[in-house]
Amino acid sequence: MKICHPFVNHLNIISLGFGCAVKTELIRRYFPEQPAHFFDYLGNFDGLDTCTQIIENNFQDFQEMDDLVYYPHPKWNTNIELKPISLCANPPGTIQNMLVSRHFVNIVFYHYQHTIDTLQSFKRKSERFKKILQDTNRQAIFLYYRQYDEPVNGNYAENPDYSIHEKLSRLESESIRFRDAIEKRYPALQFKLIALIMEPFTFHEKVTPAIDDFLHRKSIQESTATREIIYDRVLTSVPEDKRKLSSKSWGRIYRKHLITSPIMRMGKVCLAIPSKVARNFQQLRKKACLTASDK
Repeated sequence: MKICHPFVNHLNIISLGFGCAVKTELIRRYFPEQPAHFFDYLGNFDGLDTCTQIIENNFQDFQEMDDLVYYPHPKWNTNIELKPISLCANPPGTIQNMLVSRHFVNIVFYHYQHTIDTLQSFKRKSERFKKILQDTNRQAIFLYYRQYDEPVNGNYAENPDYSIHEKLSRLESESIRFRDAIEKRYPALQFKLIALIMEPFTFHEKVTPAIDDFLHRKSIQESTATREIIYDRVLTSVPEDKRKLSSKSWGRIYRKHLITSPIMRMGKVCLAIPSKVARNFQQLRKKACLTASDK
């Protein structure tokens, strides 16, 4: 049974990747009643176009055990033959297989084993996702981010490209393709896509001004090309910050784009409630929902 959410219970909040941050930093914190969906806990290193293709294929590429395979993805393998990029966190010579989609080798499932339980979990999550796409009573809010320091196409071994302008251009084009595909396939669905660029933790002379300029142009642009798409930014998380500023940047996304109640926008008092009180409040809301459902 879902917890009754008093301010945004008319929204479906859905992560599209690129990684787990949308789920862990935003949905779990501010929408704990939202169930898990297919793209919550995976790495989508080819970008939003892959999500679009999976949705258009009706998740048919994730129905059998043979659709999943262990693969030495270049991001986690630092042998010389793969020509690793500098961001590989593993020490030189590391060999680590990851569970990936056989049909989309840059869809990486970080936290799963190759078991029948994993496959059944994916099937349940994809069914929930498809129901959201057919829900005409709630607005769907899709969130996706592209990281400033990742290759454009997940091509770690051959093309470690860091052109921020190319990444911003890809963020825009893949967002438009996603929007067009959803409109065509689900014309009755009310939805928005919040497309984010994950920027450096501190000012970067080549990256930060380019993001500033891109977002400024998008803020004043009025055209059908950006209809139902919102562009914004979030901070990458670094160990020395202990996720504080990164978490605050996700909180800004919540307050700016996902709070629809005027009272909440004015006061934001619920965000200042101590964690213990907030947990008790969540439990009371859940009990109220359960009691109402028994009547």
